[in-house]
Amino acid sequence: MATTTIYATTGLTGRGFIQAQNEEWDEAVAADSGTVSSNNSNSLGVRAGFVEGRGGGQFFVSRAYAYFDTSTVTTTVTAATVKVYSQGTNGGNIRMYKSTAFGNNGSTLSSDDFPAVTSTLYSSADYGELNWGTNQLRSFSCNATAVSNINDNDYLNVVFRNDKDVDEDEPGEDFYAGVNFLTSGTNRIQIVLTHADAGYGNQVNTVTAAKISNVVGVATANIANVIGVS
Repeated sequence: MATTTIYATTGLTGRGFIQAQNEEWDEAVAADSGTVSSNNSNSLGVRAGFVEGRGGGQFFVSRAYAYFDTSTVTTTVTAATVKVYSQGTNGGNIRMYKSTAFGNNGSTLSSDDFPAVTSTLYSSADYGELNWGTNQLRSFSCNATAVSNINDNDYLNVVFRNDKDVDEDEPGEDFYAGVNFLTSGTNRIQIVLTHADAGYGNQVNTVTAAKISNVVGVATANIANVIGVS
């Protein structure tokens, strides 16, 4: 098996944050749009909180979005892990869900993408105050649903959310987890794909390479040439 690391595009075609706020919790969590942030680092990146203020208070909901183009991997993906850099937490948790932002094609993240989320979990990983930490590359192992999406569509579109946001459970205080979308280095937000090795890539007796799994019982990944032809 081979392993390939793909980094999300730097900028709003690959990752970003959107926040909505309102005096009413129901209006904040179900907002039709929000404020997009292109900042690389956001200490309030995944948030479901209430902040008291003069004359009342405000509810805040923040979500972190990421899009990975996996089309460069042409063989079957068997496992995948998304990794993202942590930046502290204040009692909030962070989990990874399916998203439909970025137009599902890597378009620029827009304010209207705030509701482009689902409650479909893409990983069982659940980070919180005790294990999220600061300046740590945290892993979200993709479940079968996410891996199937990669194989079917050649991309993975995710959103990181707080449980209170997903459950629409009104918070009584400010819960958040920070995310850092670094712009360089190996700690950038990334997806690591485990996939079948690329095998013999040529046509054999009018049968195209894409339809060949083995030749005389030998897997294509182990074939360098056929009758001397590479």
